[in-house]
Amino acid sequence: MAGHEYSEPAVWYKGANDYWWIGVCNNCEQPVLVHGEAWTIYPTPQPPPSDFRIPEKVRKDLIEAKITFSVQAFRACAVMARRAVQSACIDKGATKSDLIDQIEELTSRGIITKDIRNRATAVRWVGNDAAHPNSVQVTKEDAEDILSFGEQFLHAIYVAPETANDLAFRKDNAPKN
Repeated sequence: MAGHEYSEPAVWYKGANDYWWIGVCNNCEQPVLVHGEAWTIYPTPQPPPSDFRIPEKVRKDLIEAKITFSVQAFRACAVMARRAVQSACIDKGATKSDLIDQIEELTSRGIITKDIRNRATAVRWVGNDAAHPNSVQVTKEDAEDILSFGEQFLHAIYVAPETANDLAFRKDNAPKN
């Protein structure tokens, strides 16, 4: 990596297949302690940033969902992903009180497609289960999917329209040959 110099390898061998080494975080470029083939990393890596085109009040919920996922708090991740979806529905003018109705409202108004509606509904289901005491567990895979679906929902209603507008503006203002 440019700008980084190492005088000798920073590896500690505890056993034949058990070793620790010093790495560099891909996000913050600070040193991290890594066990084996990244089986464990200290400190826990921070999640990648969320798109700035998502309004701050909604983006904060998404960031919190990402942080809770990064520390393996999977129920909390699902709850915060659900909250981000509901915050976005309200921000986009949904007037109903329940998230299921808010999602349908955005679908009927053409703000989201049926495919995006289905992803938002999955976030709602898992987020509801995570928020209420019951026997349903939120696995790492569930949380990862729900976090991804929630972020896709936010991209569909905030990032994609703005990107399309930017492209149209550039096309309309491009020099004519």
